Amino acid sequence: MKRIAVIGALLLSVTSCGNELVSEWGGSMDDQEAELMQRPSIEEVHQRYSEMDAKLKQELGAAFPWMQWERVRDPNRASCADFDAYKDDAEGWTLGIWGTQGNIPDAEWPRAQQIFAEVTGEYGFTPPRILADRPAQHDVTTSDRYGATYKFGSGKRTSFSGSTGCHLPQAAKDKLQNPS
Repeated sequence: MKRIAVIGALLLSVTSCGNELVSEWGGSMDDQEAELMQRPSIEEVHQRYSEMDAKLKQELGAAFPWMQWERVRDPNRASCADFDAYKDDAEGWTLGIWGTQGNIPDAEWPRAQQIFAEVTGEYGFTPPRILADRPAQHDVTTSDRYGATYKFGSGKRTSFSGSTGCHLPQAAKDKLQNPS
């Protein structure tokens, strides 16, 4: 019996208070709320990334006039488990896929990658990290401070796609700011 009490005490000490909700992101329920409240709403971030998509298509199209961008996959919403205290409210979106027929020639890939880096950098994304860089196959990825990611690549097709990190809808933020 004494052994069980010691194990229970150890478990409570390891888990802090024992009743405090802790997410994969880390932090208590209050920490999670504070983090989500300082982030833009999912609507704001979706609008911002949609603007970035338009600028990417414009800048890449200006450098490579043969590119005719089309939506290959539509955006969709998903719940977000990173903040378990807010799993019913927080959302993460896949932002769809934009693609164009054809491969960017290897000799022109550095210019395309530079355009991608410049545009995504203007929107707070990190310098791209190379995933693949071999003849006729190039892929890079980037991320922002909220956990959003974008991928850009050229193989059989040239495409880019993204996903948001976790964000609250504006209605949920309003409700937290002004509880009734």
